[in-house]
Amino acid sequence: MNDADLPLTQASAKLQALEAEFKTVRERSTVTHIQQEKANSKAMAFVLFRGEYDKHRDQVEPGVFQALHPQPSEAPKNRLGLAQWLVAPDNGLTPRVVINRLWQEFFGTGLVKSSEDFGIMGDAPSHPELLDWLAVEFRSDWDYRKMVKLIVTSAAYRQAAVATTAKIEVDPANRLLARGPRFRMDAEVIRDYALSVSGLLVSTVGGASVKPYQPEGVWEAVGMRESNTKNYKRDGGDALYRRSMYSFWKRMAPPAAMEILNATNREVSCLRRERTNTPLQALVTLNDPQFIEAARALSEQILKQPAEQRVAEAARRILLRPFSSAELALMQANHAQLLAHYASHGDDAKALIAVGERKSDPALSPVELAAMTMLCNELLNLDEALNK
Repeated sequence: MNDADLPLTQASAKLQALEAEFKTVRERSTVTHIQQEKANSKAMAFVLFRGEYDKHRDQVEPGVFQALHPQPSEAPKNRLGLAQWLVAPDNGLTPRVVINRLWQEFFGTGLVKSSEDFGIMGDAPSHPELLDWLAVEFRSDWDYRKMVKLIVTSAAYRQAAVATTAKIEVDPANRLLARGPRFRMDAEVIRDYALSVSGLLVSTVGGASVKPYQPEGVWEAVGMRESNTKNYKRDGGDALYRRSMYSFWKRMAPPAAMEILNATNREVSCLRRERTNTPLQALVTLNDPQFIEAARALSEQILKQPAEQRVAEAARRILLRPFSSAELALMQANHAQLLAHYASHGDDAKALIAVGERKSDPALSPVELAAMTMLCNELLNLDEALNK
């Protein structure tokens, strides 16, 4: 007799017994784990003679950098003790490092330029008093959102990024904050911005990693035959439009579009990305299916506006500002040329609006949709859209 043949009451009793057994095993394993944590055994690590693993010198025990500030003698010598030491009131390094990285996110360069090195080999802070003050403010309640609001509403951040000749002469690298920040956004932000303005971005928090659009053959060239990531199988539906932080990351083959835009390969820790300018980056933002599809989705919304407002609406949604008179005239002329081109090249129009998994709105004219898609794609590739 198998479980399927048992009466309902017997099957229920058996299920309860299995649940009780599982709970007992789980509690035992948890208790054992806690006891092992409390054992606080000495670390099995040694100073090695010339790095040779079989030639031990002094044994290394758990500890902290006493030179920064001493750890109380009664503090536990484990991860809890390290965490307490990191956020102790006497430790000014932790809030300074966090604030410097936050400043780097908004201004492109930290108050300490070498955000990965606060030691004697690193750069001195450009504004030491400001760094100290921000660190003290942050340490008062460790409220990260409060510090974000404080920085983005400051006069330093809200300056215009216009680089006049006089400002460049006085402060060429903008280390003295003579003007507002201007730098190309990170790879993930560029992709997420295009999805956001198009209305495609899925803002669901949490969940498994997803596999968005990627060129064919990238994984196959480096994957091992026995690996479960030998072949790349693209996801569909909402998974294609999730935030970039959820993209599946294969160490030997990162997402190609992200890597071209200077995202790191994550093989080692990286606190400061390099920014380069290459033709490949323009090829990604102009031709990648993710960006083409985003431009088309946005165009479908714009085409629902009155005809005379459509070009101006594209600027409002992408650049978050109205066109000047000269800009509006230029883009209207460009839009007219695109309409004329696709009117005489119907197959090209149909091919363009077919890019991506999401189907285009059949109620819209393929010619008008293709022309507006190209216009939106152009605007998404302006420095004003790609730069912060």
